[in-house]
Amino acid sequence: MPSIEQLPQPKLRTNTDIQGNVLAAFNKDFTDFRYLHFPDAAKGRGWLAAILNTVATTSETEDFNEQFSLARRAFGRDPVAAVVRCGVSLTFEGLLTVAVKPDQVRKDLSTFTAFCAGAAARAKDLGDTAESDPGHWLFGAGTGDKVVHAVLIVAADTDELLQEKLRNLDTVEQTHGIKRVHMDHGRTLTGAMKGHEHFGYKDGISQPGVKDFHREDPEHKGFRDNRAGSELIEPGEFVFGHKSEMGDRKAPAWMKNGSLQVVRRLRQDVAGWNEAVVDGVKQFTGTMDANRLGACLVGREKNGTPLAPPVSAVAGLGGDRNDFDYENDPVGEHTPWVAHIRRTHPRAFAGVGDHKPRSHRVMRRGIPYGPEFPGGADDGKDRGLMFVCYGTSLEAQFELVQRHWSNDPEFTPGLDTPTPHPHNGFDKVTGLAGHASIALADGTHGTVDMKRFVRTTGALYAFTPSISTLRLLAEGKDLPNEPVGS
Repeated sequence: MPSIEQLPQPKLRTNTDIQGNVLAAFNKDFTDFRYLHFPDAAKGRGWLAAILNTVATTSETEDFNEQFSLARRAFGRDPVAAVVRCGVSLTFEGLLTVAVKPDQVRKDLSTFTAFCAGAAARAKDLGDTAESDPGHWLFGAGTGDKVVHAVLIVAADTDELLQEKLRNLDTVEQTHGIKRVHMDHGRTLTGAMKGHEHFGYKDGISQPGVKDFHREDPEHKGFRDNRAGSELIEPGEFVFGHKSEMGDRKAPAWMKNGSLQVVRRLRQDVAGWNEAVVDGVKQFTGTMDANRLGACLVGREKNGTPLAPPVSAVAGLGGDRNDFDYENDPVGEHTPWVAHIRRTHPRAFAGVGDHKPRSHRVMRRGIPYGPEFPGGADDGKDRGLMFVCYGTSLEAQFELVQRHWSNDPEFTPGLDTPTPHPHNGFDKVTGLAGHASIALADGTHGTVDMKRFVRTTGALYAFTPSISTLRLLAEGKDLPNEPVGS
């Protein structure tokens, strides 16, 4: 077998124009988020010019990731290599501020309704009401100098590297008079919780593969090599200017190799969740305990093992198995319809109603924030998840997942037959409060009725430009706006 270094490289694997963290994940334990406001165009462009050389590319990001993975497999532990990576995105207001022809940019973006409106304007439709209302947000709904123009993500393997980089960025911000609206400090959890989110479940398991970036499994065409169940999706679903699944992701040329970004600060009530799954057991008959109920609501056990049986009886074994599509569980007897991972990624049933099963995937890059929950009663500490995702249609990807799949009780992530089936309900992790029924194959059944234990405390829609477009913006040059196909 040839070594990985000798295998042919997919063409996007060596791309130096797409920013890192879109196709190639930063995957760092220490990640800070800075939400910045530009006083004027000149200062904004000056700041962009100053940080341009520190913005990571896809090629260098994936180079490190592959070397890291090879070293881990060779020595059975994480290597000592450590780097820092930066990524920058601009909101609609930020683009208009730094663009030399803002009216042209506004016209170019006229069909990008959600992006132009912004996350706060779309909040009600996405279920961000009451405690999640934009009036309570820490960022994303401000006015005046509280309007966010740029999101800067700084990710490092060590806290020392991160702090050193942040000190340099402090100087750049001060030099150009940039105002910091808010900061968040993403940190992976440690010990037994490493790789998990605050509720205790292993996170980030099911990510789409990307054609022309990930290698294809020679034994299983259409799927990513060495990733069971990871279907390869056209790159135009995640970066503009490339082929998409339906050929419907058109954009002006200056958006080529760029991506739309969603940032959401999701506060988690861990004590409330723990109490709810314990109390919820009382509403069930059969074999149910708190661990099983929690797994039913998430769709996986805490170690990441899915409730869904794999497509193949001999495939998808182990804690990270991912080879399932729900076709062998159409009415939710193994993975209930209410389960978070089924609601947000219905797999075989994703195209129900629109026949676009692969046009709704997002590339997730989340990281926890806040201290690990010590157990017991609520300690009042702010903890949760910095949710980040990328795609080329806010409406058909993130917003569809949140508005229709998570929050619409009429959406059926399974086979909707005349035979009576459990009431659908809402996604119990990131969806709305309410009740839903669960009926499992072994006869265990009951109804959960839970309040929300995840609330939104900040949100933004931004655009992650290509390196070449960032350079044009920094230099105050015209942006090429002829349409590029997908």
